[in-house]
Amino acid sequence: MKKNLVFASLILVAGVSQVNAQEKEGEIPEVTIAAKTTQQLYKTGKNVQLISSKDLEKYKGQNLSEVLEQVSGFQITGNFNNNSEPKTMRIRGGKMANVLILIDGVPFKDVTGNDYNAADLRLFASENIESIEILSGASSVLYGSNATVSVINIKTKKNSQKTIEGRIGARIGSFGTFSQNGIVNGKIDKFTYQVSASNEKSDGISSAEGPDTFDKDGYEKQNINAIFGVQLGKVNLNFNGGYQHHFYDYDNGAFSDGTYRNNDEQIFGGLNANYQYKNGSLVFNSRLSANDRLTQDLSNGSYQDQYSYKGRNIFTELYNQYKVSENISFVGGIQYEVQNLGSKNLPWGGTSMEDVQGFDNTRVSTFDTYLNANLQLSDFHLDLGGRWNYHSKYNNHFIYSVNPYYLKTLDNVYYKLGFSVASAYITPTLYQSYGSLPYTLSNFDLKPETNTSYEIDLSVGKPDQSLVVNATAFLREEKDVFAYETVDFVTYAGRFFNVNRNNIRGLEFGLKYKINEMFNFGGNFSFAEKSNVATTLRAPKQRANAYLEVLPFKNNRINFSYQYVAKRSDAYYDSSTFSTKNVELDAFNLFNFNINQKFGKNIEAFANVSNLFNTSYVDVAGYKTKPRAFTLGIDYKF
Repeated sequence: MKKNLVFASLILVAGVSQVNAQEKEGEIPEVTIAAKTTQQLYKTGKNVQLISSKDLEKYKGQNLSEVLEQVSGFQITGNFNNNSEPKTMRIRGGKMANVLILIDGVPFKDVTGNDYNAADLRLFASENIESIEILSGASSVLYGSNATVSVINIKTKKNSQKTIEGRIGARIGSFGTFSQNGIVNGKIDKFTYQVSASNEKSDGISSAEGPDTFDKDGYEKQNINAIFGVQLGKVNLNFNGGYQHHFYDYDNGAFSDGTYRNNDEQIFGGLNANYQYKNGSLVFNSRLSANDRLTQDLSNGSYQDQYSYKGRNIFTELYNQYKVSENISFVGGIQYEVQNLGSKNLPWGGTSMEDVQGFDNTRVSTFDTYLNANLQLSDFHLDLGGRWNYHSKYNNHFIYSVNPYYLKTLDNVYYKLGFSVASAYITPTLYQSYGSLPYTLSNFDLKPETNTSYEIDLSVGKPDQSLVVNATAFLREEKDVFAYETVDFVTYAGRFFNVNRNNIRGLEFGLKYKINEMFNFGGNFSFAEKSNVATTLRAPKQRANAYLEVLPFKNNRINFSYQYVAKRSDAYYDSSTFSTKNVELDAFNLFNFNINQKFGKNIEAFANVSNLFNTSYVDVAGYKTKPRAFTLGIDYKF
């Protein structure tokens, strides 16, 4: 049965799905992520996937990680476990550190992690997302560190042109889950405003796999965001800020119940300024984000602080977009970033936490300058660029990107064939450089982890994306990969260091087709293989997704989706034998169902069923996966 399902799905996706839909019939979708300037989606040199606001209607009731899980090449480990468990992206055989997340075009980082600077997917409220742009391949020339495999740009809700407009919503679901959300925005003369908030609580399920006596690990999270803008002639200013809070329980580890809990908070604020002139624009971006993470454990009937991390990231960027002619354009800029990290922990036998790293003593800074050009001669295009990176610990580093491609449009159908070679890099994190005493030692000799990517992209379709068939082949050569080793077998202290090369090769295929006003279908298939077996943990070689969307009546939408994850290796710590056990996890197939119904212009209701057939499977060894789950919701627009 499983083999038949996989075979059927591969036939369906025989053609990286661009899971996108035009906002209006015949309108050509636009994106900004590929060149830091607005361009039509089908004209981008590298593969860009767009999840539009219309697409997001198909995923009502799902969180951000569940939506991204259905993108070609994406594997989000922990996504099928309890919602409070960490969600780790493994895109094209990479790891979390290979991914850079942007919010409205500006990097959004959490520097408290021990091996990555990625944002925490659990903190985001999907109700405030307008669209998601996904740029595949090495993109460090435009976006810097961590943009080695993928860049994800999350665009927040657009401002209304009315004086006041808004939406309030609520949903309930399995595992005692309920949430409320709302947004108010508008425009008054030259001023725009937007304020949004959400609240979610859940009893959850036990994070660890085990008997029914294991406690449920619940969570709650709150989000508040605000954007205020003003138009001053040719200058557009936008001030933004927000607060994100996640409070959740978790267990000791694989097959082991526990009484731990985390209290994570993140605040951020920034400024975007855009000056328009005849042949281009000058853009200034800044963002300050601060994270506080506190871990506690139940001891003698009360919770005791175990350890905490405090991080701060200051990002500023100034760049210029200039169009010399119809065939020549440039994007060039400078970027400056500063990171700080402080940590505390509870010493063995202690009663209160003590400083491990002083916040003001752990600091790294980077200064970058970059230039990217797009040249066109008839149907031939060439994107090429370079970036010079200066880091306060490892000094200078240079990367480049070359992307020639051929684009031809005939009778409302386009054909695109491109090749790219690009280098990219990942800077060591504060944790990796400074360590965390007494068990992790500092190493200021760490070099950046680098890679060189080679890609061939083929795409055929219609500019409005009602039909898209595409394929990508890639090879990524990684150097100086970060790894951890024990150096003192008395205290078991260790440090991070750079290791030898690792190669990843893969293929991606996708298809999207709007048959008529009633039927849409599509899907994707991805394959990634690593040369270093030690890096294959929890990384399947094959993944597939497919969907069928039916619009039987006016204002009614029904969506069936399918996910396939191949077998993969895993390992967990066995507390009974005090050893690590290696296991192989079976492949699994999941089906999901979503129905969306609008009542007039103002009311919309939806129902979502995940794991429709209540399949039993394992995502992470020793951790419980979610059974069939329901979500019901309603939105009211005013």
